[in-house]
Amino acid sequence: MTYRDRMPRPDAAEPVATGPDGATVLRAPTSAGRRATPVDAPAAGGPEITDDEVVFRLPDAGHDYDGVRLEVDWVLGEVDPEFAWAAGTWSLRLPRPDAWRLEYQLTIRRGGDYQWTTDPGNPRRVPNPFGEKSEVRFPDYREPAWLMTPVAGPVRKVETSAGRLTEQVPVQLWSPAGLSADRAAPLLLVHDGSDMAQRGSLLSWASAMSSTSPVRVALLDPAVGLRNEWYAADPDYADHLADVVLPALTARVLTGPVIGLGASLGAVSMLTLQRRHPGSISALALQSGSFFTPMLDAQESSFAQFEQICAAVRRMSSGPDLTAVTAPRPVPVLMTCGAIEENLANNQLMAAALRRQGHSVTTRVVPDAHTMIGWRDGWSPELDDLICALR
Repeated sequence: MTYRDRMPRPDAAEPVATGPDGATVLRAPTSAGRRATPVDAPAAGGPEITDDEVVFRLPDAGHDYDGVRLEVDWVLGEVDPEFAWAAGTWSLRLPRPDAWRLEYQLTIRRGGDYQWTTDPGNPRRVPNPFGEKSEVRFPDYREPAWLMTPVAGPVRKVETSAGRLTEQVPVQLWSPAGLSADRAAPLLLVHDGSDMAQRGSLLSWASAMSSTSPVRVALLDPAVGLRNEWYAADPDYADHLADVVLPALTARVLTGPVIGLGASLGAVSMLTLQRRHPGSISALALQSGSFFTPMLDAQESSFAQFEQICAAVRRMSSGPDLTAVTAPRPVPVLMTCGAIEENLANNQLMAAALRRQGHSVTTRVVPDAHTMIGWRDGWSPELDDLICALR
């Protein structure tokens, strides 16, 4: 699975503070305008959640609907997603999958009309590039302890040239409050940076981390409409990061080890950067990487960059890039992936390949799917440990 070309942009963020030189700190945008089409809320309904299952219910006393279906981005297995109607209510019993929480929508059919919607009986919502989702949290789910940490430090825009690319790479640099530019600190280089900061609260994590071990965060975003092209193992984009973006960042602040963080296609692109420019990256954090293979991921074959990614995965799995300017350099790698997402198998194959090539690989299977919250919940303590070990 991959999120493809529908990630929030930096200008969708709302400032929560303004510092010197116009520096801003970002907050997640409100969900207005990003919700699925609502259905008139019934008097009752919504999911019934226990430790072992969830029962979805949608009242329809007049049997006005022709069908209701559960829509998810994770592996349902043998479960039939169609609801059954009885006694004025549509319902579906779902045994708990290997997950702390679930994101879902409903499809409601009336004649030939299909309506995608959040669950009108469930007030819990999460934003998503493909439309707002309803959320189920099982009783044992706990949010990360760092999540409520206030963001402490400014975000500043870093101007770079387009170089050989058709557009500039939007870059923002966050530094912890009080950390001077001439003090060295690790740099976390993040793909889909604004989305990680907004929906994932990455800067709250960084603020908590920096209370004891300062780290800077470079938020990289794809230009509008170019995420698929740039992040699908594009060599020109990887070269641009090494030749233009990283030098622009290190010219502004004294930089220690550089850690590359990417999720989905962003993980593929970050690994491509390390392969083409081994000296540019000291460690990698790869989350739910879209490391497609024809055998495991035929369902993605309609994706325009599918064959390009498959070819890149074959090359990266077979060994280091011997055409790189600098010698191959194994680095520590953290890989996280959702327990119920389609990418789990291809991530396991890539982890094994990287170990064979001498990389020290730590893996974590998170009880979630291909979601921002799943990636967020996989950061601590493994990402903290990865960075601290480089100091």
